[in-house]
Amino acid sequence: MRIIGTLIVLTVLTAAPVRPQGKQTYGITSVEQSGDLIVITYFHTPVGDEPDAEYDVSVRLTREKDKAFSVRMKESRGDIGDGRFVGPNRRILWAYKKQLPKGLPFDDIEFELTIEKNTGVPAWLYYAGGAAIVAGATAAILLSASDDEPSGGGTGTLPAPPSSRPN
Repeated sequence: MRIIGTLIVLTVLTAAPVRPQGKQTYGITSVEQSGDLIVITYFHTPVGDEPDAEYDVSVRLTREKDKAFSVRMKESRGDIGDGRFVGPNRRILWAYKKQLPKGLPFDDIEFELTIEKNTGVPAWLYYAGGAAIVAGATAAILLSASDDEPSGGGTGTLPAPPSSRPN
């Protein structure tokens, strides 16, 4: 019963903020408990971005009484992470009991939603590009040996066999 009361307070505390971030507006519209899940519903309205823009959506737990307390939500799925999360009624499902087996640690927990536009190349693409360059350079070095040059470092011809064998 304590969790349901806390969630009602959290809904009131988190539903009010509408945060303009550059050319976008977003906010949490509801927080509900459904079994071992906490369902966070939010809206996201970008202004002026291209229709296929991708965003990084994250949620942190904070406390009203202790601003130094901040925990990133793990064990979550839905409209969170990198993707095209635009529009009303976006949902995040958080299996909070997996991350916090004893339940929510405080009564004054708030959920802080952050949505940022992805503007650069994903980090994995840098790693893949670097690996491709290294592989290409290695292949070029190994395949650059000419057929005219011996690879053993000698003169390129074998000595003549002995004319007779010793007994």
